[in-house]
Amino acid sequence: MKKLAIYSLSALLVIGLAAFQTPAKPKKPTKKVVKKESTAPAATAAKPATTPAKVTTSDKAYDVKFDKTFHDFGKVAEGEQVSTIYVITNIGKEPVLISSHEVECGCTTPTYTQEPIMPGKSTNIAVGFNTNGKVGVNNKTVKIHTNGGIHELKFKCEVTAKAPVDPMDQGNPVKLKTNPN
Repeated sequence: MKKLAIYSLSALLVIGLAAFQTPAKPKKPTKKVVKKESTAPAATAAKPATTPAKVTTSDKAYDVKFDKTFHDFGKVAEGEQVSTIYVITNIGKEPVLISSHEVECGCTTPTYTQEPIMPGKSTNIAVGFNTNGKVGVNNKTVKIHTNGGIHELKFKCEVTAKAPVDPMDQGNPVKLKTNPN
């Protein structure tokens, strides 16, 4: 009877310890890196690949990258309309939608597609700037709202004033009719 009690207690102790033991953490999957060595001559190794490279590089569902996030228009005369193109590429795993935008004033006008940007695909965001009445250095920001967050596109433009126009000096002297009497 004593032996049965000791065996029962031992079994309960083992089961109890196993139940309260912390589980081992699963290992993170590792990526295998396979390095291919080329046996082809150098002339054929320079040949471009026939399949395009996959652009999707992010683990996020909705992720984008821009070809640039800043543009400098340099010096521009007042009254000119200037514009630039920002290229947005979906590097995520799901389609990206541009839902809206914010600008600092009505002089800045972004134009973009309302269609979803599929993973690996790109589209243009055209940003125009009306320099009329904006003499001096202008630093502007356009905020693009996507289902992946808010992205800032910036530009700079130094607007020079128009030369004043003298209505009397048009290059054509005014001839007055004189009366010989």
